Amino acid sequence: MKTLVTYTFKGFGFEVLLKNVVVKSVDGEDYPDVDMNELKRKTAKALLTSPTRLTGHQLKFLRAYLKLSCDAISGKIHIPASTLRLWENKGSAFTGLSAEQEKAFRILAICQILDQEKNDFSIEVSLLKEFKSPPRIEALDLSSRDLSSTMTG
Repeated sequence: MKTLVTYTFKGFGFEVLLKNVVVKSVDGEDYPDVDMNELKRKTAKALLTSPTRLTGHQLKFLRAYLKLSCDAISGKIHIPASTLRLWENKGSAFTGLSAEQEKAFRILAICQILDQEKNDFSIEVSLLKEFKSPPRIEALDLSSRDLSSTMTG
């Protein structure tokens, strides 16, 4: 295993730049040693907050990540599901979403992600058996790796 300053991940159909990532070699090819669910989550968030328009591949990635059907999305952003499928098939070209449709899609996607994170957080808190009293006031220990923005879309 080795650490690379930058690594271009292409597994989602578009490039994602990973910074300071550990890679492992398998049969002579380098692969990032990352939690794929976390990479997908961070990629989705980066896409949704990016100022650039979405491409077909990015739109398809987000829809698949959110586990939403074309029919479910089309009703929310007021376009036929068949049109949404056509736009997803544009690959690396920008979709035909109007600015208002893309905003509506991004808001829908952000709400889905926030709901999922709220549910995950609620489960974590509810699973706590007890709250422990620290012997003294201590600083919260947050790993800098958890806080770093390790990628861009």
